[in-house]
Amino acid sequence: MLHAINEHMKKNGAPPLAQADRRTRGLALLLEQTARLIYDEKHPQALHAVQWSALRFFDRAGEQTRTVAGLAKYLGVTSGPASRTTSSLLKRELVSVKPSPSDSRSRVYELTKAGRDILAEDPIQRVAFLLTELPEEDLSVLARTLDKIYSGLDT
Repeated sequence: MLHAINEHMKKNGAPPLAQADRRTRGLALLLEQTARLIYDEKHPQALHAVQWSALRFFDRAGEQTRTVAGLAKYLGVTSGPASRTTSSLLKRELVSVKPSPSDSRSRVYELTKAGRDILAEDPIQRVAFLLTELPEEDLSVLARTLDKIYSGLDT
């Protein structure tokens, strides 16, 4: 992975990255484990992280955007994974689908009552609650730091 990043940086005239030191690698692993812990339910009916993301998307998006293409764009994936995610939510009866009123080739998804009920138990709410307990200065530093990490990964 580091080799690929360095090749990309070399093409763009940037200096190569150094190998991560123990501290930064440890922080990266802590960030990964923290993200995994959000969705740590272990029963057979547990939703995957991408399914939670899709439910949040369908809850907040406007009607014309609540399509497989809209979900794919939101998730940063192709239409295949987005389609499989919507299919899994349909099977669980967490979303329903109807033809788009503005485009007969497109289908619009919306949360069912079961989808709204399960979204009320969204595990991301635990994180939001824990963040409310942080001092404002810590929240500002965390927001800037996560934004830099996200921007660096989103290149």
